[in-house]
Amino acid sequence: MAGVGPQDGTVGSGALAGITVLELGMVMQVPLAGQMLGDLGAEVIKVERLPPGEILRTLDPVARETGAMSAYYAALCRNKRSLCLDIKAPDGHAALLRLIDRADVVIHNFRPGVMERLGLGWEALEQRNPRLVYAAGFAFGETGPMARMPGQDMLAQAYSGLARSGLSDDETPRLSNTPVIDYVTAATLTQGILAALIERGRSGRGQKVTSSLLDTAMAVQVLEAATLGLRNERTSWTKHAMILPTRDGWIIVLTLFRPNPVRSLCEAFGLPDLSLEEPFTTYDGQVAHLGLVKERFAPLFAERTTAECIERLGAKDVLCAPVNTLKEALATPQVRGNGSLWDIPVPGAGSVPLMGNPLHLSRTPARLDEPPAELGAHGPAVLASFGFGEEDIAALRRSGALHVPSGGDK
Repeated sequence: MAGVGPQDGTVGSGALAGITVLELGMVMQVPLAGQMLGDLGAEVIKVERLPPGEILRTLDPVARETGAMSAYYAALCRNKRSLCLDIKAPDGHAALLRLIDRADVVIHNFRPGVMERLGLGWEALEQRNPRLVYAAGFAFGETGPMARMPGQDMLAQAYSGLARSGLSDDETPRLSNTPVIDYVTAATLTQGILAALIERGRSGRGQKVTSSLLDTAMAVQVLEAATLGLRNERTSWTKHAMILPTRDGWIIVLTLFRPNPVRSLCEAFGLPDLSLEEPFTTYDGQVAHLGLVKERFAPLFAERTTAECIERLGAKDVLCAPVNTLKEALATPQVRGNGSLWDIPVPGAGSVPLMGNPLHLSRTPARLDEPPAELGAHGPAVLASFGFGEEDIAALRRSGALHVPSGGDK
């Protein structure tokens, strides 16, 4: 399955051209935020620990067995230059500080207290570089009883109530397989970084930007929290949805935003108007008895193709869509036309269709400048661009604080 490639752009012309970002994060939240900034033209330097480097590199079981690049690393680490540096070693730590002195943004997702113990907390770095935007993504928050606990997307879904959203007390909680909280937290952190950079243009000073998986998991439930606060009631959006099998797949049909969805369903299939009968005479009655509606219409969907059902329902302005697999969705004309997939060169794998950036800017579009790199591939070049001499770089390599792969002196 081929991608359509990133939007065209000239190197150095991105919306964030001239902004230098040091990314010290691992797994998804912060690496994705770094990639978002890189897609928009920022120079992102990914500071990775000594081999095996970023956790993403070893998370893919196939990559572990074959030595190939991890699919997860490839997904989240384009438009970055890899610097493999031991920031706990004295000379590695000193080298990092030299980079920070000239950086615009530092972003990390270590637990509270870790960066402070390394002498890399906000208070210390603000003194060195008052223009620095210091961004941190946490699991449960920077303070509070759970601040130092390890966290992860699914844990945030569970703790926040999201895994039980829309369910009754006797139903089994449900987790999203896709790490949506990681993704939204990355976008939130990116939003904060951009706001801080804009404000710095007025004040000349940086600031600290933080968010957490838990903050995001709570925030995405904005409508549900309002219903609970104002009515002391739970909100269930899924009670408005029917998912039904068709002859060749699945379809979802919604009752939302339509005054008489049952009448529209009947018109779509040439049936007498059930909304004239109890218990379907009101919208609330239709939603409350959606199980009966589903039972009545299920045979009609099952004997028709998904496309035919979509055509019939669409003609009556019923909200509906096919329930696709990811592979099916990626092959649709709409998704392909949107440019969702980019063709990304992956070391050892050639050009691979990977998910691109969903943001579209008319003059300074998101684009590909750097493919995902081997661990430490850009180390010497990055250091040289920050004023390190050849002997400085050689000393870091001799001490073991700098890892450079074979052929990585570019």
